[in-house]
Amino acid sequence: MKLKLLAALTTGLLATSAFAQTSVQDIDGYNRTTTYANGAVDRIVTDSLSARSFEAWVYYKEAGSECTSGYIFDELTGQQYGTVNIGTGGIGATMVDTVHFNNGFSDEQLKRNRVLALNCQNLEGEQFKVYHKFSALPVITWDTNLAGVGEYKRPDCTGASSHCGGRGWYDQVSYSSSLHIDNKNKDTYCSSTMNDGFESRVFNGYDSTPLFHTNHYALENAVYNYSGPAFRQTVTCHSPVGEVQRTQVWVVSGENDINLEVDYTVYK
Repeated sequence: MKLKLLAALTTGLLATSAFAQTSVQDIDGYNRTTTYANGAVDRIVTDSLSARSFEAWVYYKEAGSECTSGYIFDELTGQQYGTVNIGTGGIGATMVDTVHFNNGFSDEQLKRNRVLALNCQNLEGEQFKVYHKFSALPVITWDTNLAGVGEYKRPDCTGASSHCGGRGWYDQVSYSSSLHIDNKNKDTYCSSTMNDGFESRVFNGYDSTPLFHTNHYALENAVYNYSGPAFRQTVTCHSPVGEVQRTQVWVVSGENDINLEVDYTVYK
């Protein structure tokens, strides 16, 4: 009797062990791609179309493996943001699936590191919980200054000028920028634009960067031939989880009266 009971317990334990879920962690950090040494999944690649949603590609080690469900949670607090939808990678795709999260992240959630958790299994029925980290959006810290160069000019008030008394201008302006960017991952690049017809040089003299994690860029007293009333500059960082765009507008209101009147950030 004891032998039969022991055999039954052993059989039950083996069956439970065969289907126990194995945890497969992300040891690659917050970069676009996470690769896995074991389990059903070969790699997961973040490829989001918008900061408010989340999209990724799941590549399997062998045909017949699949991920059936999953969710996204806050890495620090563990708070769940919602479940994801899993679809095929396309017609005839047997070893790649897509993951979509369309619940919409809040501004605060976009500033936090998050984790995708998927329930997956291989062809033999082995169960795996697979984790893929993705970062917060980049943080742009930006200090700038704009000053007029040379004489402040006013509209010609002689004769029959109908524009007398309008706003004045400088033929040139001097622009300084101190720009610190933390992209949260190494798979992000940044670009900048300014008023039409002018090339921005905020990235140490250039208007764009290669991929980088964290860096500081300085531009000291760059002189632009610019006589307009508003001097606009925009910096955009393009991350696997979406884009963050910061815009500043300096306005020339009068002689030695140049002020930063617009400074805002948009998540895209």
